[in-house]
Amino acid sequence: MAAHPISSVRAVIFDFDMTLVDSSLAVTECMNMMADAKGCRRVTREEMLAVIGKTLEDEWRLLWGRCEPDWLDYYRTSFVDAELGLIKEFEGTRPALSSLRELGIKIGVVSNRKYARRAVRLSGIADLTDVVIGLEDVTNPKPHPEPLLLALERLSSPPDEAMYVGDTDIDVMTASAAGVYAAGVTTGNFDKKGLEAAGAAFVCSDLRELPEFLKSRVAFANVKNIKNRQEI
Repeated sequence: MAAHPISSVRAVIFDFDMTLVDSSLAVTECMNMMADAKGCRRVTREEMLAVIGKTLEDEWRLLWGRCEPDWLDYYRTSFVDAELGLIKEFEGTRPALSSLRELGIKIGVVSNRKYARRAVRLSGIADLTDVVIGLEDVTNPKPHPEPLLLALERLSSPPDEAMYVGDTDIDVMTASAAGVYAAGVTTGNFDKKGLEAAGAAFVCSDLRELPEFLKSRVAFANVKNIKNRQEI
C-alpha cells in the first residue's frame, strides 16, 4: 500500500472485470461452452468469481488442472465475441467515471484481459477512459507492476499521485508493487475484510462512493492547509 496522502490523487486507474463491469455470468456461460467442447467439467459462477482477474491460462489450470497449447486461440476465436456481448457495466460505473472527470482526474483501465481496449469499447465506457492497458501491451501480467506502471507513463502521472481500484487481492498487490494507492470494491469475490487484509486503504461497495471519498479528503486537506497557513 502506498503511503502518500489521498488528497494528492490526480489519476484513478481501474481493473475491468468485476470492477467496472459484471462479467461473471458471461464468462461462466462461455467457460462452460469451452468445457463442453474440450471434455472438461462444467463450472459454477462462484467458481468463476474465485478466478476472474487471472489470465485465462491460470484460470484453466485452477479450474481443470490443465491448459492445452491450442486453447487460447480456440477460446478467443469461438467464445470471446459471445462473452463480450453478455458483459454489463455496473450501475455505478458511468456515474462514478463521469464524476471523476468533473474533478479533473485522469482515468485508466488496467486488465489481465488480452485486447482489453476492445472489451472496454464494447462495454460502452471507452469515452470515459484516457488509457487502457491489456495483456497485449506488456510482458508481465498483474500482479507484476508493469501494466500499471505503463498506464501511469501514458497518463503522465507519477505513482504517488495515482490510485488503483480493483475487486481482488491481485489488484491490491499490483497497486502496492507499483507504489500506487490501493483501493477496493466489493463487487467481485472479495468482501471488505478480505480486501483490507490484502492491503487496500479504501474499500467501497459501489464505485459512486469513490468520487465522494476523494472530494471529502481533498476538502479536508484544503481546510488543514488553510489552518496551517493561518498559524504561521
